[in-house]
Amino acid sequence: MDLPDSATIVEMLPRDGFQRYPEFIPTGEKVALIDALSQTGVDEIEFTSFTHPKAVPSLRDAGEVAERIERHEDVCYRALVPNTIGMERALEADVDKVNALVVISDAYREKNQGMSLEENLAEIDAIVDLAAGTDVEVEAGLGTSFFCPYEGEIPQERTLEVVSRVLEAGVDEVTLATTMGMADPRQVIAMLTEVFDRHPDADVGLHLHDTNGMSLANTLAAMHAGVDRFDASVCGLGGGTILPGGLGDVGNTPTEDLVNMLSDMGIETAVDFDRLLEVAGDVAEDLELGTPSHALMGGTRAQVLETADGETND
Repeated sequence: MDLPDSATIVEMLPRDGFQRYPEFIPTGEKVALIDALSQTGVDEIEFTSFTHPKAVPSLRDAGEVAERIERHEDVCYRALVPNTIGMERALEADVDKVNALVVISDAYREKNQGMSLEENLAEIDAIVDLAAGTDVEVEAGLGTSFFCPYEGEIPQERTLEVVSRVLEAGVDEVTLATTMGMADPRQVIAMLTEVFDRHPDADVGLHLHDTNGMSLANTLAAMHAGVDRFDASVCGLGGGTILPGGLGDVGNTPTEDLVNMLSDMGIETAVDFDRLLEVAGDVAEDLELGTPSHALMGGTRAQVLETADGETND
């Protein structure tokens, strides 16, 4: 397989993980967590969302969080913005990058944003215009790129058309999201191969959810297609805000599992795995999550050898 030599890791816990968490995480705890994540070596942190407080009350402290976090020069601090109002707030907060949300599914977008696709794309045009003349980069995050809980599998051509539209608008990056965690490696490699055939110079990433247990397999498929940037969340916390009531959590790929796999495969990241695992353990304990990832359950080579060595010494 053709695989990259290195990969970029984007940490999503402070935004995707907390946006649907049932309890409000106090601002000070959010800030402390983001500061701890900043010391793990992850390349980017999506630290909040500048969404209307009534829509996502768990992130109503976005401005205060932005003001209080300790920023590191080697970390990109990005925030989700659903529209131009969110973009204006993000610019005031001095973010490095914004994740400008576009939803492919008409049904999901109507429930989530209350707008048509053309209205959504017009917001992207305006967000790019607002970023012009600043140092803020714009990433287009394409929600429901593969599957929607209301519409089912999204036709590939519909997603490809939106990719073309946002690149024409002038975004710096595009990230396809497996929003419901229902993508499979066949879909991923077919979609991304076509994206790169049409846009060989595009900076393309993958936002990973793991409802069907295939997110690491999807990572491998995406790397084979040419992707080397991945969104994940410590302890796998994360999920959309507009889901059918009967659905449970739609978790992200645990960052610690993703980094462990890449490391074992010889694909470099900037992440200090031991420090990342320590943060994951603290999050799991503080939020009473149990052991939500394979890495926390002892599923690394080093952990297995340490256990075996301990038994031998006994």
